[in-house]
Amino acid sequence: MRNIKKIIILLVAVTLFAIIFTPNICNAATEVNSESSLLAAISNAAEGEIIQLTTNIELTRPIEIRDQTITISGSGYTISRDTNNWSANGANGTLITAGIGSKVTLLNLNLKNSQKYGAQAYDGGYLILDNVTIGNCGFGGVLVNAGTVEIKDLFLQKNGQSSNNGIEIAKSSAISESENEPTLIMNGTVSSTEQENVIYLAVNDDLSTFNLVNTDNTVRKILADGNKVVITDQNNNVIYESNTSIGLDIAGINYVPNLIITIHLMEQNITFAVQQGTVLTKAQMVEQINLANLGLSAYTIDGFFVDEDYKTEYDFKTPFTNNTTLYAKLSAIKEKDKSPKTGIEDYLGIPVLVIIISVVGIITLRRKEF
Repeated sequence: MRNIKKIIILLVAVTLFAIIFTPNICNAATEVNSESSLLAAISNAAEGEIIQLTTNIELTRPIEIRDQTITISGSGYTISRDTNNWSANGANGTLITAGIGSKVTLLNLNLKNSQKYGAQAYDGGYLILDNVTIGNCGFGGVLVNAGTVEIKDLFLQKNGQSSNNGIEIAKSSAISESENEPTLIMNGTVSSTEQENVIYLAVNDDLSTFNLVNTDNTVRKILADGNKVVITDQNNNVIYESNTSIGLDIAGINYVPNLIITIHLMEQNITFAVQQGTVLTKAQMVEQINLANLGLSAYTIDGFFVDEDYKTEYDFKTPFTNNTTLYAKLSAIKEKDKSPKTGIEDYLGIPVLVIIISVVGIITLRRKEF
């Protein structure tokens, strides 16, 4: 028993020694302030390493990362193209590419002025965009080229020459034989200064399948809508939609438009939208109606009915599955009696009081007489 205690004490001591004296490598970040130091840091990066920008950096050539898991943290700084010394090295004119076997996170970073795209996920590469702004790139903001792009927080400015091209979904001919297909994961929010082609489905390409994934906690969703895709807000309203691509197999959740609920009140109608399957309480329904704005402030809502004769009340346990019309039954608010008070009730007390005092006085006098 004593030996076991000694062993436990020894293990605890060794653990404490390791915690205290071992360098905290996991949390260390390699700081870079130039293109050369950035390239060196990427080349020598350990698995999961964070590379931290301490200033803006201009690139003279594209960066492609393969077989590495790294994070490039910008701290709000910008990586852009050196327009005077840029060498595209062939067809790839993208600032940063997550290539084969890689998982690259771009964090708190701006990407500007690329010859082609700001960032790319290529042939199975995995790219995470977290608080990233991309603008003024020649072809588009992001290229999902048979790779996976996960969006946590992406802000798109104008990208593309003749028209805007935010997130392009593609599979180039160079990887037409690859089993990888483009995948876009929504895990947060995407916003754009432009409305056109925030999502762009490539044409004249080897693209046949596009995968859509939405996490449970995403703020905005990307959904299939026939031959196009749409991005919705938290209320299921469409805020962006792609171009149409005939023959493209879009694998993901289908978009279901919001349902329109119409409430009929004394020859007036109000409408509001709910998502399919929504269940509202009576109080929540009443909140949708402003009687004062309708000129009905002298009324109150008694209930909601499915018929205009107010015979069948709406069952608030029922989810909405179709566009629905309901009828609100109103009743006039009874006004309080505003007629002036006569005060008779108050004056009646005076004679009663006089009588009581008189009776008491008479009784007292008679007692004195005897």
